Amino acid sequence: MLTIRMKRSPNLTFAVLLLLTALALVAWVLTDNGGKFQNYKSKIQDVPEEFAVDKRPLTMARDLAAWAATPDDQDLAREAERVADHEVDLDFASALRRVSALPPQPPPEARDIEARVRQMESQIKKDQDRALDLQQKVEHASDVERPNLEGESELADAQLALDEDEIADAKGDLARVGGDLQSKVVQAREQHEAAENARGAMVYGGAMSKLPGSPSSFRAHAQKWFLLRTAQGQVRAAQQEAASAASRLSEKHEAMEKQAQQEESRKQSLASAAALQSVQKLSEDQRSMAEFDKRIQDHQELSGIYARWSDALQERKMAAVHSMLQSLLWITLIVLAGFLLGRGVERTLGDATPDHKRLLTLRTVIRFLLKTAALLAVLYVLFGAPEQMPTIIGLVGAGLTVALQGFIVGFFGWFILMGRNGIRVGDWVEIEGVGGEVVEIGLLRTVLLETGSSGGSGYPTGRQVAFVNSYAVSGHYFNFSTSGQWLWDELLVQVPAGEDSSKMVEDILQMVTQDTDKNARQAEQEWERVTHRYGVKSFSAAPSISVRPANLGVEIVVRYITRAQERYEVRSRLYQAVVKEADNGSASR
Repeated sequence: MLTIRMKRSPNLTFAVLLLLTALALVAWVLTDNGGKFQNYKSKIQDVPEEFAVDKRPLTMARDLAAWAATPDDQDLAREAERVADHEVDLDFASALRRVSALPPQPPPEARDIEARVRQMESQIKKDQDRALDLQQKVEHASDVERPNLEGESELADAQLALDEDEIADAKGDLARVGGDLQSKVVQAREQHEAAENARGAMVYGGAMSKLPGSPSSFRAHAQKWFLLRTAQGQVRAAQQEAASAASRLSEKHEAMEKQAQQEESRKQSLASAAALQSVQKLSEDQRSMAEFDKRIQDHQELSGIYARWSDALQERKMAAVHSMLQSLLWITLIVLAGFLLGRGVERTLGDATPDHKRLLTLRTVIRFLLKTAALLAVLYVLFGAPEQMPTIIGLVGAGLTVALQGFIVGFFGWFILMGRNGIRVGDWVEIEGVGGEVVEIGLLRTVLLETGSSGGSGYPTGRQVAFVNSYAVSGHYFNFSTSGQWLWDELLVQVPAGEDSSKMVEDILQMVTQDTDKNARQAEQEWERVTHRYGVKSFSAAPSISVRPANLGVEIVVRYITRAQERYEVRSRLYQAVVKEADNGSASR
């Protein structure tokens, strides 16, 4: 059971992650408010809905200014703001006219306050008349009557000021309980006008400033498409809102027009007083319908402006899509060009045999460079050139130099190894004490088939040893297959006591000289070419021999020159010749 749970655990984890991803996607879609505006009306304290002023057209127009990036878009945004501001002013004027002409019934708690306000207004009128009368009497009074009249005039002025403070408090109480709707509408209009006067200059295109610094990259075109898509959603939402508002006002206009027709037909049968009231009602309805006509015209104009703006954004969206397709086309062309060039390199250098080691290496290098260039070109098309390029290159270069020091040294070591005095596949070399035949020279490492060091047996061990190419820069190596292919080897022969060692020495030296003469001459010629360049005296490659005493006779040591790869073959051949010579000497005796 434990094994079954362990096998199902990855599937369960994947299912949970997939479910979380789906939930996150759904939440992202549901919470996306792109293309939607808050559906609210600017309520004026506790004003009834029929007298509320809707400032959404102006709010929408100003919100859309952030998406106006081009001069044409900015002209449309300014026109939309002007028409929306005119529509809101008409709404305010209509609300003031309607609240003045047909004030709603005040709440019960406001009736007593209204009665007190009316009474105080009448009293203030009397106080004003009395204060004015006393002032006139003071001006025409004699010196005897003037002091008394002046005192009465000051008392009347103080009473008038007291009454004015009291009626101001009463009106405040009336506004607080919702009885003075006209004052609230006037106050709201004054606040709106003050806010308009205090508003600074509009900033256009702020939301479109998120584009990256490389406008020709695929990323820039894609981001531009998404921003234009969001802007178009906002504009279309505003267009639909303006069309809906025009439709609502048209319905109200039609309903009021029918009501006016009914009132007109009913007016003929009314008495004079009622007919007068009906005419006044018809006049009010006509003014309301005229206001509706103007507001409908504003909303229709707004809808037309937003439609033109949406069409312009659609054209720019298509241009962004075209640019994205062009970037994708460039990517496919880059990949295709890299593929074709790679095929051309394969056709040109693909038939190179292992003997053509330079061509094989050149093919590897060209393929690597083609892939790297194609990748860099694709990244440039996708993301463009980064901003602050010199700073980025400097920081990245410093970081890569520290982090990839071994990689960089190994990479440049490959160029040294491929130079004139480097190594090739098939060479016998010794690197860090390990000798062997080179089977691979990569961009970063060299692989040997181990045969031991120069002083070892020289037989293959079957092991492959890999070295990072940094040894060509920071270390050393020996190549025994080029100008350094010559080695001094020794031949040790023991001569028993009683044997004629002098003749043996002469015979062995003559035999070794004859056998290695060709190699000695070639070695001297190669050393001559090398030492001549540095002004150093050339070396002699002639064999040398030395005799030293041993326990049971003497030892003859012969030093001779040989090729590194022929070392063991030459030694074996010389030993066979020495043994044969020794047997012949014994037989003659």
